[in-house]
Amino acid sequence: MPHSRTDEDRAIIMEAARSIMVHTARRQELITYAELTRQISKDTGAEPFDVTLDAGRDALGALLADVVKDDLLHSRFMLSSVATLSEAEREPGSEFYILAEHLGHLEPDASGERKYAFWAEQLKLTHDHYKRRI
Repeated sequence: MPHSRTDEDRAIIMEAARSIMVHTARRQELITYAELTRQISKDTGAEPFDVTLDAGRDALGALLADVVKDDLLHSRFMLSSVATLSEAEREPGSEFYILAEHLGHLEPDASGERKYAFWAEQLKLTHDHYKRRI
């Protein structure tokens, strides 16, 4: 998160991101990083992450990692699996896989095919979990 955001702002933004991703999962859909950041801004009034810049992508990645780590305390899936690079590139960015490796869910030397299969598995777990809660 950018240093200019307070802990309270950070908590509000994290909760908004989590809520948006949960609603996306309930609808059995995906959301792009750009749409996610727009929706977070709309819901909280916070300045959106500029995902066209490295700093904005890094800040959004850190936010999603924090949401996932917090969520993993009571789930067995990575909620951020519903967030993707774009409509055309319908899979998450490299930070998703780096986080999965860091958490011990994905082997560090995983092939591209293995990474994609891992993401698809996480997405299915997320969709299945929230589909039951409509």
